[in-house]
Amino acid sequence: MPTFDFSPLPTSAQVEEIATWLARANFKVVRPLLPRDCFATEPNSDKLITVAILDTETTGTDPATDKIIELGMVLVEVNRESGQAYRVLTTFNELEDPGMAISPESTHIHNITDEMVAGKRIDDDEVERLLEEVSLVVAHNASFDRPFVEKRFPIFSDKAWACSLRQVPWSDEGIGSAKLEFLAYRFGFHYTGHRASTDCHALLEVLQESLPISGTKAMQSLLVNSSEPEVQVAALGAAFESKDLLREREYRWNPGKKVWAKGIPQRHVNDEVAWLSAFVYGGRPFELEHELLTAMNRYSYRAGERQTVHYPNAGQIGGKHE
Repeated sequence: MPTFDFSPLPTSAQVEEIATWLARANFKVVRPLLPRDCFATEPNSDKLITVAILDTETTGTDPATDKIIELGMVLVEVNRESGQAYRVLTTFNELEDPGMAISPESTHIHNITDEMVAGKRIDDDEVERLLEEVSLVVAHNASFDRPFVEKRFPIFSDKAWACSLRQVPWSDEGIGSAKLEFLAYRFGFHYTGHRASTDCHALLEVLQESLPISGTKAMQSLLVNSSEPEVQVAALGAAFESKDLLREREYRWNPGKKVWAKGIPQRHVNDEVAWLSAFVYGGRPFELEHELLTAMNRYSYRAGERQTVHYPNAGQIGGKHE
């Protein structure tokens, strides 16, 4: 067994030796995040796209009444087929005065105070310039970030989006939580979170890891899943008694429309219709609302093309556009 002298504090080389020894002894070594400016060298630049890893901090959770107080982005070159990252092009992080008090509850999460943002504004021109060459915006919970940034910066409405929280199959890969901090620990590093650009660098590191069961790079899985159209299926007129079945099937209650709805990959819609017919509608005629979601409108408040489809019985499809 090696011996280590900890007086004075160990050098970097000694720390690395200790970490290596612990790993060989089947200990889990969790290293601090060191943001990188390059992940690999790309021999074929024709396959590269620019991806913006994005995170926001806000005064609260409602885009209708709350506002952005911090925007962070990391722009990186990514191979659109393999998901391999190459050069980090830019790290952007700016604060903004929301013109309203930041609640103590929000400050407790991100540690941003009224004094820190006083008189500051995110540079609109710089945001637009950075986004000019961006092919895809990635956020860890895009359904939160996208409405906020589209309201503040309309240019985000013209970009394709992906959600690393929902569009990487973490659970199917045997990973118990999709929270970013947990994923970081799972892949062997830790970081001080809840500041925008730091979270972006942490997410980029996670997305460059290989998933434990399939061996697929997480970024590659995200690119494939985000490019596939999805249909938001709303179970119109579903009986109250079916609510538990729908909830178990991962449908969510939409209080505005008073329906249960779920996003389904387009290729699986017919299978979902068959399940609804058998277990929710009992083989009776029924109607579903289909809303087409793509990377251009998914996770935003902007609706996709909607169609109300009447099913006389299982396997028969007819429809009328609204």
